[in-house]
Amino acid sequence: MKNRVYILIGLVGIAVAFQGCVAKKYVRPDVVATNATYRGVEASDTTSFASVNWQEYYSDPNLVALIKVALDSNLDVRAAESNIRAAQEYLKQAKAAFYPTIGLGGSFGVSGAPGSNGNLIASASYSVLAQTLSTTQASWEIDLWGKLASAKRAQAARLKQSEAYYNAVKTEVVASVASAYYTLQALDAMLAIYEASALTRRNTQDVVTALKDAGQSTDIAVNQAAAQYYYVMGSIPQIKMQIAATENVIWLLLGGVPTEIQRSTLLTYADSQSDLLNVGVPAQLLANRPDVMAAEYELIAAHEQWNVARAAMYPSLVISGNVGIGGGNLAGWFAWPGSFIGQLLAGITAPIFNGRQLRTARNVAAETKYQAALNFKKSMLTAQKEVSDAISSYQQTKESIKYQRQQVIQLDKAVGSSEEMLKSGYASYLDLLYAADNELTASLNLVDVRLQNAKSRVELYRALGGGWK
Repeated sequence: MKNRVYILIGLVGIAVAFQGCVAKKYVRPDVVATNATYRGVEASDTTSFASVNWQEYYSDPNLVALIKVALDSNLDVRAAESNIRAAQEYLKQAKAAFYPTIGLGGSFGVSGAPGSNGNLIASASYSVLAQTLSTTQASWEIDLWGKLASAKRAQAARLKQSEAYYNAVKTEVVASVASAYYTLQALDAMLAIYEASALTRRNTQDVVTALKDAGQSTDIAVNQAAAQYYYVMGSIPQIKMQIAATENVIWLLLGGVPTEIQRSTLLTYADSQSDLLNVGVPAQLLANRPDVMAAEYELIAAHEQWNVARAAMYPSLVISGNVGIGGGNLAGWFAWPGSFIGQLLAGITAPIFNGRQLRTARNVAAETKYQAALNFKKSMLTAQKEVSDAISSYQQTKESIKYQRQQVIQLDKAVGSSEEMLKSGYASYLDLLYAADNELTASLNLVDVRLQNAKSRVELYRALGGGWK
C-alpha cells in the first residue's frame, strides 16, 4: 500500500515539473504608446479624474437620481450580470476537473429453468446468482502538461472578461444618461429662446403695423414681420417634439415607461466644471478602461486555450479504479454482501493518428491568440484616440463659448437699438429683422456649443474609464 502511495506522489511531482515545459506563462504585449501624454495635453499628469466616483463627478441631483435608476434597471446591465453568472459556472466546472470523477452503477439478476409442468421455477441454489450489486468507479487525470490548469485559468480570464464587460456597459449607460440629460437641458434652453423670440417678433409686428397706419411703413413690412413671427412659432412644436423624444430615450435607458423627466432648468455643466484636465497618462487606461481590460482578459483566455491545445498533443495519464460488493449466496431477496471487489489501474494514452485534429486545434488556437493580441492593441489605440478627441473637443468648445457669448451680447444690443431707431424713424424694419434673426441664430448656436462642451466632458470621463467605480 505504501508503495502505491509513493508512486502516486511521484506522479504528482512529475506532473508539476512537466507543466512548465508545455504551458507557457502569459506575458502582456507592449501595447501602450511610447508618448507619455495624450495629444492636446502639454504636461504629464500623474492622476486621472476617471477614478472619481460618478456621483461626485455629476453634481446635478436630478441627473444623479436618473443614473442610479439606470444602473439598477437598465436591460443591458442586467444582461451583463447574467453573463457574469454564466462565467462563474464555467469556472466552477473547470476547477472540478482537478478532482476524480465518480460514478455509481449496479446490477441484479435472477435465473431459472422450466419445470416438468412447464412452469418457470427458480434455481435451487441462489449462489449461482452471485452478481455485482453495486460498483463505484472513479477516474482521475493527472495534469502532466498543465492542460487542466490552463483550462481553469482560461475560464478565470473569461470570468474577469465578463466582469470587465459589465463595467464597460455601466460606463456606457452612465455616459448615455448624462449626454441625453444635457441634451434635454439644451432643448429647454432653445425652447425658451424661441418663445422669447416669438414674443419679440410679435411686438415688432405690432410696431410695424402701427407705423403703417401712420403712413411710415408699408404692407410689405407688415407681411415680412408677420412671416418672421410665424416662422419662430412654427419652430416651437419641433423643439417640443425633440424634447419628448429625448425623454423617451432616457426612459429607455432607465428601463421604464416614458414620462416627463425631472431636470434642472439651466445647462450649467460647462460653466461649473473646473478647467483643469487631470487626464493622467495612457498607461492608466489599462486599469481604468473596462473595455481595454476585457480585451486583455480575452487575450489571456486565448493564450491559456493555446496551452490547452498544445498539451492535448502529449500523452495523458489517467488513474482509474472501482470498488464494489458482491451478492454472495443469496438465501432470499435481501442478504449481506458476500464479497467486496476493488481495483486500481493507471494508464497512459497518447494520440498517434487522429486525422490531424489536434495539430489543427493547436494552430487555430495560435491564430486566435494572435487575433486577440491585435484586438487588445486596437482597443488601447482606440481608447487613446477617444481621449485625445474629447480633450480637443472640450478645449475648442470652451474657447468658442467665450466668443459666442460676446456675440449674443452685442446682437442683443443691436436689436434694442434697432427697435428704438425704428420707432424714431431712423431705421427700417429690415434693419430690425436682420438684427433679430442674427440674435436668434447666435443664441441657438451658443446653446449648441455649450451642449457640445458638456458632452465632451461626459465623453472624456467615459473615455478615461470613469463611470463604473
